[in-house]
Amino acid sequence: MKKLFLIMLVTVVGLSSVKVSLADDFSDAVVKAKKKMQVASNKGDQQDLLKVRGDFERILQLKKNEWLINYYMGVIDYFVTFSYIDKKDNDNIKKYTESSLALLDKSTDAKDDFSEAWIMKMAVQSNRWMYEPDKMNDIITKQGEAKDKAKKLDPENPRYYLVDGTNTYYTPSNFGGGPDNALPILQKSWDAFSTFKPVDETYPDAGKDQCAGMIALCYIQNDKLDDGKKWMDKGLEINPDNGFIKNYVQKQYDDKAKK
Repeated sequence: MKKLFLIMLVTVVGLSSVKVSLADDFSDAVVKAKKKMQVASNKGDQQDLLKVRGDFERILQLKKNEWLINYYMGVIDYFVTFSYIDKKDNDNIKKYTESSLALLDKSTDAKDDFSEAWIMKMAVQSNRWMYEPDKMNDIITKQGEAKDKAKKLDPENPRYYLVDGTNTYYTPSNFGGGPDNALPILQKSWDAFSTFKPVDETYPDAGKDQCAGMIALCYIQNDKLDDGKKWMDKGLEINPDNGFIKNYVQKQYDDKAKK
């Protein structure tokens, strides 16, 4: 009996060790892939982004928190669309937008209370304006549903206000958008970043530098260049490699400064 008990104890301890090992393997893999995704998105490198997507696809094989991995893959597909927007390549914008939305749907189907996926749906739905302008009502409806769900689930999430503020910035002023209307929303995002803590290291934690860049844009568009420069510097202090600030926001600043 004593021998049997020892065998059972060793077996239980061994199984526990396997579970811990799998958990550690999963967390380590996600954290590494997140870092790679950040580097690739800073550079706006489509091929690097697709390589990181492959990393996440391999993590799916661990069969743990698949809703989270589908979320990250959806984020990457959304990032990939940026490389096609300047080219006005609507076929590929549509391809990766629809793939992103499908992955985010998988995420919320598996975990309906995961606010980050609903927040991303708010962002991704905006892409549809470029290739489905005739489906305005459907886009507005689905974007609104995602917005309402995200706010209900996590009203203090800074990325909720970042996406809402960004969408507002790019909405024409006669429809309630523009820099003036976006700025207070983005400021709320910035404030929320100071207190927000992710569940753990595998969860989303990015966006504060992007928020600073968007706030800078609001000031730049209103010819408040000193304030714009201050916020650009804040963003680059957080992430010196932020391609959005270094390339796009800086260009907007330079163009205004020349006038």
